[in-house]
Amino acid sequence: MEKSERLKVTELLGFALGEVPSIANAVIGAFITMFYTDQVGVAAGAFGTMLFVSKLLDGFSDLLAGNIIDSTKTKWGKARPWLLWLCIPTGLAVVLTVMVPTGTSQTFQLIYAFLTYNLFVTVMYTMTGVAKSALMPRMTMNGLERGKLARASLVVGMGGAIIGAGTTFSFIFKLGGGIHAWRMVFLFYGIFTSVSLFLSFLMTKEKIDISAPSSVREESKISFKESFRMFIGNKYSVLACLIMLLLNFSLNLSNGSQTYVYTYVLGNPRMMSQMMMFNLIPAVIGIVFFSGFCLKHFGKVKSVFVGAALQIIGYAVLYIATGQLNTALFAAGLVIKGLGSGPISVPINVLVADAVDYGEYKFGKRIEGVNSSIISFSNKVSTGLASAVVGWVL
Repeated sequence: MEKSERLKVTELLGFALGEVPSIANAVIGAFITMFYTDQVGVAAGAFGTMLFVSKLLDGFSDLLAGNIIDSTKTKWGKARPWLLWLCIPTGLAVVLTVMVPTGTSQTFQLIYAFLTYNLFVTVMYTMTGVAKSALMPRMTMNGLERGKLARASLVVGMGGAIIGAGTTFSFIFKLGGGIHAWRMVFLFYGIFTSVSLFLSFLMTKEKIDISAPSSVREESKISFKESFRMFIGNKYSVLACLIMLLLNFSLNLSNGSQTYVYTYVLGNPRMMSQMMMFNLIPAVIGIVFFSGFCLKHFGKVKSVFVGAALQIIGYAVLYIATGQLNTALFAAGLVIKGLGSGPISVPINVLVADAVDYGEYKFGKRIEGVNSSIISFSNKVSTGLASAVVGWVL
């Protein structure tokens, strides 16, 4: 690999910081149901249905976002500028999710929840998420460098989500535990999200127009119908989409239910912050080290199978541990599940970017935005279903 193809550390960090809105999304997904049911008093079933309907709308917004990004042409590129334009609105949307007026009717509170939740998830998170996903294949065409981008992004995204889920309760309790404490914590999350998106814009650069052949640079405008046909005709895009859909569903079902597991099953909500390291450290090891070993010896697809097997074993151990109220066994399940994160997540993220190159080879056109948006659409639907399942079960 030529030296000119290597990405700078700042570029890797900048790309990883673009994952912060997904951390905010994970925290909101894990806590928003409990906030509205326990703090505001909204019925769990009604709120779960609201989340499911919202996620369906959110999924369709991804398809629009992909077309918008593929049609964007600025001096900064077509994906990167959206990180700048939406950095402040995205942070503000995070804060508004918990600013529901108290003392009002449940109908009004559900309407407020629907509007603010969709402002963040359907509009802001969608645009920044699709833009960030489309950025990887535009930063480099080198597979090894894309692997580095995926690892950096996953360490920040997955690590941040685990830390956020594990420490949010502690922050809320230290600030008094009431609705004001919730709002102060989410104000911090909103500011952190805005700053991270701005830094992500500053530290990254789209290089595809410089490093790619002229045939790649000349991207003609194509309709969504044609782009969708190209996506369906790309076996690697479809494969990555299906695996990410299943992975995302299991992850969000776990995140959305863990607050209730620690509070009402294990009897100690503060245990989340104590137990998160049993998941975070193995997850980082799995992403940084174990994923590279699996990719080298097994390839992308078999690495995904290795990670999936570890995830299944980890969830099985967690199920047994909660039934027995065995915290030691529960920690072991978190370790196994964490180790499986790397072999399944890293190759899938690289495969999504590689699928864009394969699509260009097969059809003669690149569709970074639409490719990312369709995959994001399927993820959003699975996330909404997972959140709704938690509410329905409650």
